[in-house]
Amino acid sequence: MKLLITSGGTREAIDPVRYLSNGSTGKTGAALASALVKLGHDVTLLHGAGATLPIEQVTTELYVTTEDLRTKLQTQLSGGTYDAVIMAAAVSDYSPETVAAHKINSDEDTLTLRLVRNPKILPQLRGFSPRPIKVVGFKLTVGADQSAREEAVRNQFEKAGVDVVVQNDLDEIRSSDEHLFRWFSSADECRDLSGVTTLTAALDDFLQEEPA
Repeated sequence: MKLLITSGGTREAIDPVRYLSNGSTGKTGAALASALVKLGHDVTLLHGAGATLPIEQVTTELYVTTEDLRTKLQTQLSGGTYDAVIMAAAVSDYSPETVAAHKINSDEDTLTLRLVRNPKILPQLRGFSPRPIKVVGFKLTVGADQSAREEAVRNQFEKAGVDVVVQNDLDEIRSSDEHLFRWFSSADECRDLSGVTTLTAALDDFLQEEPA
């Protein structure tokens, strides 16, 4: 199957040398891309600046900003050749309202930065493709209990129209040697997956399923 995977984080410019970003390394997306290629899938990876790259032969393309990622997703999907999108990128919810034309003076004691909300990309993906595609969303929480996790996942199902949500929690990632993922096939159906290898197997099984 032909798969489009996103990984890493976006960068939103403040001035020519500064930007807002996040701590995403892109390791999970890169590992999934490598593993899925080994299973025979045709994979293209859209990765953020500085993100980990796959070790296997994977077609890669760099994105920088949220809008850049959205444009590249639209361009890739508009050809109608992809079967699924795995959206593992950490996308900025906000961007600076204006970008300074010159480097901001660092002598000021305080600096006020006004942010505006970025349009959500995930709900747009199916509209980019002229043929039906499967969509896998990722949801990162921080220190969330079961109720908060389920609410975050339910929100993604309802607002983004994804087929599957892969949820993980930053506190659990930092406190464990094995990366724990939770696989939600619906807002009320969840199973735990330990490590990228197990997640890859779940993704491969899901991709082989006939559409409902």
